[in-house]
Amino acid sequence: MKKILITPRPFLSKGQKYLDELQAAGYIVECNTSGGRFSKEELMVKIKDADAIITGNDPLDQDVIDCAKKLKVISKYGVGLDNINVEYANSRNIVVHKALNANSVSVAEMAILMMLSSARKYVEIEQQAKCSNDVRLVGTELHKKTLGLIGLGAIGKHVAHIANAMGMEIIAYDPYINQSQVFPYINFKELDEVYQLSDVISLHLPLLDSTRHMINQHAFEKMKPSAILINTARGGLIDEDSLYNALITHKISFASEDIELKERKEATKQLMNYSITPHAASFTQEADLNTIQISIKNVTNELEKR
Repeated sequence: MKKILITPRPFLSKGQKYLDELQAAGYIVECNTSGGRFSKEELMVKIKDADAIITGNDPLDQDVIDCAKKLKVISKYGVGLDNINVEYANSRNIVVHKALNANSVSVAEMAILMMLSSARKYVEIEQQAKCSNDVRLVGTELHKKTLGLIGLGAIGKHVAHIANAMGMEIIAYDPYINQSQVFPYINFKELDEVYQLSDVISLHLPLLDSTRHMINQHAFEKMKPSAILINTARGGLIDEDSLYNALITHKISFASEDIELKERKEATKQLMNYSITPHAASFTQEADLNTIQISIKNVTNELEKR
């Protein structure tokens, strides 16, 4: 019997039906019941006899993969693969899949929420009101503002769709996309032009060696002082020192990120023109169910071949 190791916690709270189906199909299923993430050391023990793993943000580096003597497939519960040494896994004949399009709508809606909240200074107004301070801060409308999208995958396209309906002008940079296959209202620009022209910049691209710290001092120097930066992707896309300096010197107006909290220093988190949420954009009931189903299907399809 083939064993599937499942580490994402939503499987226990929302995926029991699918776990029962896997067991009925003859698979041995081991779930993470610890209430938290496995440490690297714990994972190295758990993965030893697994034929497949469905993983969230567990550290699947070369050391962990070397412990997995039977592993045939890694199925990411999500789309970001920066916690997985994909090249080394492939060299070991281990296939790596991601749950494409499972959470695109949820993340896109969160990005739009962050844009609106940033533009209208919603968090500060709400906090003041809770303290019985009758403060009416002046924000800005997004209507007729220019949205610059960096990355036009499934999430970026959905953000563009919503933003267009709100009356925003959409420009984008994505060197890997077929421009003829996207919405006609999206105007493609060079990267520096996106920095220069955008009132709001939203990041929708993976963290790779080529994209790490792509938002740096050079990028901030190009942006408008009124610009809002939105990041629902990965913290590593932005150089934090450059971000901090841009915010305290008002090179940009505001930054809002949905990333791992450990990726930002306390000094950055405490800035009044910065907001952060704990990489929760994909945490909706719909996205969880979509991701559970797709990540399981990626595993069973692969195991049935072997």
